[in-house]
Amino acid sequence: MRKLLLFTYLLVGITSKLLAQEVIYTANGNRLDNARLTDIADDRITFTVQQSDKLSTYSFQRQNILVAFRKGNFLVIEKLSADQTQAKKELETFLTATAWQDKDFLLRAVPFEVIPAKISYENDAIVNYLTNEGKSASISKGELIAILYNDGRHSLIRDAGEVAQLLATVKKPLVATPQTLSPPANITTTSGTRTDPVPVTPPQPEEPSSSSVTSSTINRVNKLVLSAADYQYYRKKALDKVEEFASYLKIIANKSYSDYERNQAIDQAVSLFMPAATMEVTSKSQPGSRRYPIRTYLTNLKRLNYRSVDIQWTQIEYLKELSQAADGNYYGVITGQQTFVGYGNNTVYSDITQKNVRVKLERYVKTEDGQDEVKWGLLLGSIGVSAQY
Repeated sequence: MRKLLLFTYLLVGITSKLLAQEVIYTANGNRLDNARLTDIADDRITFTVQQSDKLSTYSFQRQNILVAFRKGNFLVIEKLSADQTQAKKELETFLTATAWQDKDFLLRAVPFEVIPAKISYENDAIVNYLTNEGKSASISKGELIAILYNDGRHSLIRDAGEVAQLLATVKKPLVATPQTLSPPANITTTSGTRTDPVPVTPPQPEEPSSSSVTSSTINRVNKLVLSAADYQYYRKKALDKVEEFASYLKIIANKSYSDYERNQAIDQAVSLFMPAATMEVTSKSQPGSRRYPIRTYLTNLKRLNYRSVDIQWTQIEYLKELSQAADGNYYGVITGQQTFVGYGNNTVYSDITQKNVRVKLERYVKTEDGQDEVKWGLLLGSIGVSAQY
């Protein structure tokens, strides 16, 4: 009897693991576990979702589903053929595909690159792995958008919409050779895709071209140092990004905007940050501080139970100027004073905190027409509290 129970337990565990490898991501940001695509008819896609002992069937329009994962394979819905017969064949291929062959795949954000690997260690910050040549290597998770594991699992580090659009550029099946791919024209891997609504960021000056060098130049130097003109350009651009973030906060906190506009502002604000960035929060009524992922913080801000909220950032300036580190990237800290006022029915809550925003200017190489050019991607990092008044 004990053996039978143990066998049943193991069987359930194995089944659950396999089911967990089947996931669908929808356009509104939902992740549907144990979900399997089953059919395509006209502009609609049918899929099932296994919940406990119940199997439910749903039918969505194509544009409402981003990407599906199954046993190590993935299917980007917008890449399905417009021809229904061909689309059904593509779906059948996806459903019958097997997992990767003893390889993990690291999807790097900038430049977009698929790195075949054998992961030896992983935590919340880094991934250690063996290359195809058997050499040890390490990469920060902040540089990745996703990980595809050899056992069929996957982990999305960035927003599913961004991941889906970048996956659409991958030539399937993935192979054990590194692939560097150009992202789609409407994707900005360093700061996200921009869409309206308000506010519209003022036009920026054209990015200087003096930072572009050939690959032979890269090989002759350990670090590429920004010219004085480039440095001033990116110095100002970092300040502008913090100003832009502050402008999105006003929209997210303002209940006079529609849910759509406030959700769009959240997406736009998140795209300014590195994937692992957090916001430190303090309160007069609660000792200590708490840290939240940027999207969680912004979503909580939108849901605050006040009649109205006013949030302002002022005195935005450098606390620590951009300086180059040993890895060749530039880092700095920008500070700003945040004033928060929440109006209840009969009460008013207010506080003023000094916020410090970390900034990273990351160097990457982009290949165009066979020529390597050095580019710089600017992202905001974690935001901490230096003082509360």
